[in-house]
Amino acid sequence: MTTIPPPPRTQPLLLPVSPGRRGLLAAALFGLAAPRGAHAQDRPLRLVVASAAGANADVVARLLAAAWEPSLGRRVLVENQPAAAGSLAVEAVARAAPDGETLLFGTVSQLVMNPALFDSLPVDVERAIRGIAFVNRVPMALCVPMAGEPDLPAFLGRMRMEHGPTQYGSGPAGTTTHVVGARFALAAEIARGDLVHVPYQSSALALTDLMAGRLTFMFDAAVTALPHHRAGRLRILGIAAERRLPSAPDIPTLSEAGLPGFTGGTWNSIAAPSGLPDPIAASLNAQLTALLARAGLRDRLEAMGSEPIGRAMSPADVDAFYAAERAVWIPAIRSAGIRAP
Repeated sequence: MTTIPPPPRTQPLLLPVSPGRRGLLAAALFGLAAPRGAHAQDRPLRLVVASAAGANADVVARLLAAAWEPSLGRRVLVENQPAAAGSLAVEAVARAAPDGETLLFGTVSQLVMNPALFDSLPVDVERAIRGIAFVNRVPMALCVPMAGEPDLPAFLGRMRMEHGPTQYGSGPAGTTTHVVGARFALAAEIARGDLVHVPYQSSALALTDLMAGRLTFMFDAAVTALPHHRAGRLRILGIAAERRLPSAPDIPTLSEAGLPGFTGGTWNSIAAPSGLPDPIAASLNAQLTALLARAGLRDRLEAMGSEPIGRAMSPADVDAFYAAERAVWIPAIRSAGIRAP
């Protein structure tokens, strides 16, 4: 495994860099503390999304980028890099200049789960990436075709009684939609031999086949599943959250529906190369915190299927959150024997 050791954060400007690189870092520090000049305004901020177009992270990233651009005074270029379960997006950001011009829009899949799912990764995400801001939390939804069972007890009854190949879909192997689906099968006591996991290049493609009746079930982020449920193209049997979503009070949690204690979801956050100096990280965090506090944006995120997230997180809080999530998910994935090919 190739790792990228983080430069010391206590003396970020004493790194052995070329004069041109040192000037770039100094300019970035000054530019985030003062109005940007014409040259910086002409250059877009690069936001690398570790998911395909149409997936939860992409939808939220584009909403955030559009809201951020006016106050930032420059374009935010959303760049999708979904390959290898998003690990190539992590690598692209980890190897970028630590100047605040290239950021990662990542999820629990890339920032927490991948080390437990893959034998090797391009970079050690724990050492190569630092947190900037937490954006939103999104629970997973259990989705079935409209012609499927009307509720969870009927669905589980059929799954447990009928033995034979049952296809369940997900986004790329190793992503949250895959992991939560595998955990659901274990929790629901569906025989593993009766399940055939069908990974797709994106969860949007899996949803298309589900709606066409070619899959029996799948988990997808509420953000992208709810519009199809409301339009009558699929049925959500339950939300994998502790409480019902304010935006969908008619849909029960999976605990209420008949699978006590089952929760699972993803979240979106913004991260940067680990060498990003603290002043730049703090400035970006302040900008994003103010943006996410706006009632209009917050209301839109919650209407899409986000859970309320409570207080804002500092960059240090985000790093601590990543560490706490890894402590929970990595042992759980390994004990369940879930692997990405």
